[in-house]
Amino acid sequence: MKTYIVSMGCPKNTVDTEAAIGLLQSAGCTIVGDPEEAELLIVNACSFLDSAWRETVEEVEHLTHVKQAAPTAKKLVLMGCLPLHKKEGWRDSLPGVDRFVPSGGHSLLPSIVDSLRKGRDDSGWVESKGLDRFAGFESRVRTTPNHIAYVKIAEGCSRTCTFCAIPRIRGEMVSRTIEAIVREVKTLRGEGVREVSLLAQDITSYRDGHRRLPDLVDAIVGTGVEWVRLFYVHPGSLTVDLARRFFEHPSVCRYLEVPVQHASDRMLRLMGRQHTRAHLDRVLGGIREEFPDAVVRSEVIVGFPGESDEDFSELKSFIESVRFASLGVFVYSAEEGTAAATREEKVVAAVCSERAAEIADIQNSITFGLLSSERGRRQRVLVDRRIEKEPGARAGFSHAGRYYGQAYEIDGEVYLKGRGLAEGDFVMARITDADAFDLEAEVDEPQSP
Repeated sequence: MKTYIVSMGCPKNTVDTEAAIGLLQSAGCTIVGDPEEAELLIVNACSFLDSAWRETVEEVEHLTHVKQAAPTAKKLVLMGCLPLHKKEGWRDSLPGVDRFVPSGGHSLLPSIVDSLRKGRDDSGWVESKGLDRFAGFESRVRTTPNHIAYVKIAEGCSRTCTFCAIPRIRGEMVSRTIEAIVREVKTLRGEGVREVSLLAQDITSYRDGHRRLPDLVDAIVGTGVEWVRLFYVHPGSLTVDLARRFFEHPSVCRYLEVPVQHASDRMLRLMGRQHTRAHLDRVLGGIREEFPDAVVRSEVIVGFPGESDEDFSELKSFIESVRFASLGVFVYSAEEGTAAATREEKVVAAVCSERAAEIADIQNSITFGLLSSERGRRQRVLVDRRIEKEPGARAGFSHAGRYYGQAYEIDGEVYLKGRGLAEGDFVMARITDADAFDLEAEVDEPQSP
């Protein structure tokens, strides 16, 4: 059965899609890149924000048109991060979808394919309670470059942030075993992977019996993989001691994604975050003092219900003092079913937009300053891709890669001048210039795999 699959949203969804591809191929499906060629159409949904859900719906509607225009029957499956509170209205609002498979249900795809081949009409909601949410992870078909891999170590979230619907969508947090994760990393390393990014909604809550995240990191480092990154480090659980445990390993990138969301204690309480401004100052300041080369990026929300001018001013001063390497700025989105969505102290849209733009301007200046300070330094860079034949490529630069302070498809890149470069190589390069997002460098010491 020819199958077309599209993944929406974050790298965690990418891993699920890769696992789905492996399971589909094991069921005899052929993955195709053109939906018009396919007999089975699959959308792996994202609904983290209302805007993300709208993008998912747009993709579903596009594939519905493809399906309706086909001379032979096609089937459309919507899976992944589905907003369960909208479940009752889906058949009316998305009539082109034949089967709805919620988070954790990708393991059901082979049985769905089997039922389609046999002509059974099992349309509607597919229950996935009690299924293995990590099915197919160790045999997945990666869609990232050969030298890069995401490794999901847990699923779901048990936090109670008032703005977030993830616990309702993906369920309580469940961790994989250290043994399963290490087997996967060893396999990936054997396939040529040089960088793994460990993923979880709340990575610091990882637990395998009495073993915690530092034990997992120790085990992964033991596989010999050359770069290890951690996503996402909840600020309430982050300590200088924990950072020290990670950074004592040379192969663990001194890079932390720490989504603080706000810096006003009043806003943090309303958001249901289990940390304070004092904790953030103490931990981030301590990490910077002990590890001045550590790169810390974050995310903040502006326009949360009840955010006053004073709250916003405190957030601005915090960002100016902490000087994150980069920062995602999100305007608050009321997610149905969350506690925050019922709050009546709404911040008007125009004010939200103004605040987001102001934070972005502050952060852009900080990022440019930090990148500019890299001029003249030598950095170890992982070569990601060849760019010299790409439209609009920078003249004189043949490849692009990243140093440890840049995560794949999240941060900027290092544009490289040099000979004999290949994707997946580590090279030593001297930084020659910087702009608001990227660096330029000259390679002086290739390091072959």
